[in-house]
Amino acid sequence: MIDHRERQREEVRRDRRALLVENVSREKAAEMAKNKQIPVGSCHKWALDAVYGPIGSANKEIENASAA
Repeated sequence: MIDHRERQREEVRRDRRALLVENVSREKAAEMAKNKQIPVGSCHKWALDAVYGPIGSANKEIENASAA
């Protein structure tokens, strides 16, 4: 049987996405996107109930932290 949580975690790691919000429903994530509370390109992972930033956003966080 497929474990969707593991599959989605692997996809997030592969795309280098940063975690933005945890424990959020699909409806709440859509509302946040509509109100521009999350960046364009963010995605909701239903099996994880989390919103992740755009592709490569994890790398940007590391670069910003090292520049400060």
